[in-house]
Amino acid sequence: MLLSLAVLLWRLRRHFSIMFSTDRLTVPEYVSRLQTRRSAAAEPKAVSPGISADVQAVLDSSLPALRSAIKTLKSAKDTSDLDETRRAIAEIFQLVEEAWVLPTVGRQVAEEICNRIRLDGGLELLLQLLETPAVEITYESAKLLEQILVSDNRDYVARMGLGVILNLTREQEDAQLARSVSGILEHMFKHTEETSVQLISNGALDALLFWCRGTDPTVLRHCAVALANCAMHGGHRCQRLMIEKQAAEWLFPLAFSKEDELIRFHACLAVAVLAANREIEKEVVKSGTLELVEPFIASLDPDDFARSLLDSADCMQGRTAADLQHLLPLLDGTRLEGKCIAAFYLCVETSIKSRQRNTKIFQEIGAVQSLKRIVMYSSNGTACTLSKRALGMMGEEVPRRILPSVPNWKNCEVRTWLQQIGFSAYCDRFKELQVDGDLLLNITDQDLSTDLGMTAGLTRKRFLRDLRVLKTYANYSTCDPNNMADWLAEVDLRFRQYTYGLVQSGVDRNNVQNLTEQQLHFDCHIENGIHRAKILAANRRPIKACLTDAQPPGPDVFISYRRTTGSQLASLLKVHLQVRGFSAFIDVEKLEAGKFEDKLIQSVQRARNFILILSANALDKCMGDTGMKDWVHKEIVTALGGKKNIVPVTDNFMWPDPMSLPEDMRSILNFNGIKWSHEYQEATIEKILRFLKGNPCRDQPDCPEGSKEEKQKQKQK
Repeated sequence: MLLSLAVLLWRLRRHFSIMFSTDRLTVPEYVSRLQTRRSAAAEPKAVSPGISADVQAVLDSSLPALRSAIKTLKSAKDTSDLDETRRAIAEIFQLVEEAWVLPTVGRQVAEEICNRIRLDGGLELLLQLLETPAVEITYESAKLLEQILVSDNRDYVARMGLGVILNLTREQEDAQLARSVSGILEHMFKHTEETSVQLISNGALDALLFWCRGTDPTVLRHCAVALANCAMHGGHRCQRLMIEKQAAEWLFPLAFSKEDELIRFHACLAVAVLAANREIEKEVVKSGTLELVEPFIASLDPDDFARSLLDSADCMQGRTAADLQHLLPLLDGTRLEGKCIAAFYLCVETSIKSRQRNTKIFQEIGAVQSLKRIVMYSSNGTACTLSKRALGMMGEEVPRRILPSVPNWKNCEVRTWLQQIGFSAYCDRFKELQVDGDLLLNITDQDLSTDLGMTAGLTRKRFLRDLRVLKTYANYSTCDPNNMADWLAEVDLRFRQYTYGLVQSGVDRNNVQNLTEQQLHFDCHIENGIHRAKILAANRRPIKACLTDAQPPGPDVFISYRRTTGSQLASLLKVHLQVRGFSAFIDVEKLEAGKFEDKLIQSVQRARNFILILSANALDKCMGDTGMKDWVHKEIVTALGGKKNIVPVTDNFMWPDPMSLPEDMRSILNFNGIKWSHEYQEATIEKILRFLKGNPCRDQPDCPEGSKEEKQKQKQK
């Protein structure tokens, strides 16, 4: 009885929210009347063996109406009755949407309904309707298809309808269709590596990157999630293709967006996953997008973020175990950004799963041990805090932070570490033999077997694996005056585990270049021959030039913008320039960690060009700023003083009265500018490039003298 009441309340809520929403299909009146007749329908057949009684109760009231709607859809398609087709699609859409938002059992109910649509022929009908010349039918069919792409339905579309989807991606300029097609791609990039490769090879990734230039939040959200899914599920080949198509650069505007945290989060997730691939890591770092990840994650609250997901039908049930398993390489990887975003994601999912009483899923996928390892070894506050929070919400024991100065450990600290990694049974033996930090760092497989009683080979391998992690994150400053640890980490972070062996053997920065492979093997105890070869190869590289006395080369372009109104255009412009070979500087949150003013001014001084984004009200804070406290004011004055090539780019900007601005920046109004066109971005960028190359008037129609005329007209008004 209580369950029936809960279902009824949810349906009423969704009915009224859909009724007043402009973002939903129009649902005919008879659909609402149909809901009241469901209880009188014939007894449906069982859908799946083993489903719970609660799920079956909801299905019993929904499946008759679903079968009726699919039957109506078939009939309407055969008779080419467009109005009846739209009504049938709308009814199916409402049934699916109602299922997704049910508490606790929503995912199971929705998956059963989505699968029933396929089994009853509804999915085949939708794929056929997507090819109809009736545009409205195409729009509504695409919107419904986006909602029902559960695992088995993705299989069907990949086998029978991938060409249909790819044809839709070629309609890039159709804004309404883009809202659904981008959502369909979001799901299909989760299918298999082979499907992802097919999608990319036939233009789907190009379509997503094109839509990344837009401003529609729904499309941008789908693009961000689709790119994250492609990076996580597509494998190394797809990740390489993403880099070749400059996806890491186009993720920057999404990760920089101030409009939607979901967009930013999934863009950050995508770039963190790409950076975890060592083959393409340097190219991802070069894009500049990775710098946005850790500051953004540090600014979020997992509970607030989880609540925002619960308001979305697509996300309120959380992720499956298979999805969450893709986070483990980030947790166990070497990059800080990956650890932070994966730990945050698990915090959010734990909040959702705890409402479903299903936190055991994290132990099953192996996430608990990875989180504990971060708590024990990581020195990053964000990653540690999030990992502790996730473990606490999972009901798991939160380990203590391991003191990093391992060489100085006493026996009691060694035993504490043993307890935390699950080797408590050997504490007495370690105590009896008085194993301290020095002995621990020198322990071998033979020592474990002969002296410490680890007779099982797999147990010893597990212990040595944890010991390698400890060696990698240990602090050797008390015994490593030449900082060999950082030198090894530059070669490969994993090689930090060899620091103690090298230091004990007397190796330092002065004699490291004279080492032989035999010395590395027998004196420094580096058993891995490949690792020895890499260390020797690093010895032969020329020493990097010192940049302490000379400034590194500056960027081609410094982009100045007002955060409140110009950040989206600034980030978009940065990517447009970057993919064309220009290095562009845009200040981000991470810059504020140091002396912000000095770094910012130095960046303006070192840049060869200065692009000023004049968005709505961009100069308002400069008016009356005689003390030069405003950052845009400071940047403009620095650029004027340094005689930079200044290129104003206007976007919904009204030119102010020159006398309202401080005298030291007033001359900025005399510069020719370019009006940004969002619809014709490529043409606008070409104009900007001519300005940067010192040839603004190559073609008379493109000469920006019109900007001066525009200023005069505005002044006359």
